[in-house]
Amino acid sequence: MARLSARAGELAGLAATQFMKDEYPDSKSDLFAAFIERCASLARPRGAAAMITMQSWMFLSSYEKLRASLLMNQRIASMLHLGARAFDSIGGEVVSSTAFVLSNVPPESRGSARERAGTFIRLVDGTSEAEKAAALRTALEVRTKDAGFHLASDADFMAIPGAPIVYWLSEKMLGSFATGRRLSAVADLRQGLATADNNRFLRVWWEVSGTRTAFSCTSREEAAASGARWFPYNKGGEFRKWYGNHEYVLNWEHDGAEIRTFGTEDGGRPRSRAQNTGTYFSPSVSWSDISSGEAAFRRYPAGFVHDSTGHSGFGAEDLLGQIALLLNSKYVMEVMKVLAPTMHFHIGYVGLVPVSPGITKLPTDAVEHLVETSRIDWDLSETSWNFERNPLVTLV
Repeated sequence: MARLSARAGELAGLAATQFMKDEYPDSKSDLFAAFIERCASLARPRGAAAMITMQSWMFLSSYEKLRASLLMNQRIASMLHLGARAFDSIGGEVVSSTAFVLSNVPPESRGSARERAGTFIRLVDGTSEAEKAAALRTALEVRTKDAGFHLASDADFMAIPGAPIVYWLSEKMLGSFATGRRLSAVADLRQGLATADNNRFLRVWWEVSGTRTAFSCTSREEAAASGARWFPYNKGGEFRKWYGNHEYVLNWEHDGAEIRTFGTEDGGRPRSRAQNTGTYFSPSVSWSDISSGEAAFRRYPAGFVHDSTGHSGFGAEDLLGQIALLLNSKYVMEVMKVLAPTMHFHIGYVGLVPVSPGITKLPTDAVEHLVETSRIDWDLSETSWNFERNPLVTLV
């Protein structure tokens, strides 16, 4: 009986999922998003719908179609961005909410409506109902950005890739999206190898023979000719800017023959994905896919195979230095809060960073100094393969 009930529940869930896909393709990611779409459609022409929902629809890529639909057919007349702890009865940081009013816009008025500014009040910093209520009164009284009072139009959001509802951006920041080229058009951004079994194919560098490890090959051909078995592997790693996280080596003997055939022993398909092999062993700018805070971008010299989570950008040496300088700037840290609002810094998100033509004027000697300082710091640890002597011993 219990098994039948479980099966019935499973079938009901599948039916509900299919219903969402069929009826609400733009908002199928979550039930609350479907309610936004449904309530907007129920409002009469020039009517309005007021709601309070989770804030995730404002930023995440999974709601991009919903945002595009709303900005095309409605306008956000006003919003109280409440963030976490908007209700004393709901503790913790998990539930972040926003209250907003959507106005239906007739087709003949959509052009002018997109340019009309709505009112947005940012209340994300308060930690209780009372604090947020007090912040709201202050914002309505003084009406300044410092107090959380912002004016933004739907056209402002549509100028940014994915149209996130980032009402607090300055005019200069918005302008950078309009005038800059996407990073993906400036550098060659690539994901790398997925071994399908890191325990089998990876080692930390001190676990294997140094005579069978090649640290400085500049191409796949050179690596194959070296006769070595182990090669440096860029696996991403912890938060660290400019240089470092050189810890792992990869079994890429005979141009990765064992990895390439992994899974085919019994006639199956390869389990590994040796993708974008043309960029292996090339110098790069790289970053980790996941971070609990800001992203950190590092320069990698020639000699590394890059992982599918050690996202990498390739290009001329000077340009790579200038890109690293740009990506580690405070400006890009703010841009990434817009483009990648979660812990994931996927290559697609980073590729949307706007790059000004002036990037070629950034001083390469500055990034060289920063990389060298970070390299010296990394090599002071015995876990670095370039470690020579403990600095405390040197001072004796």
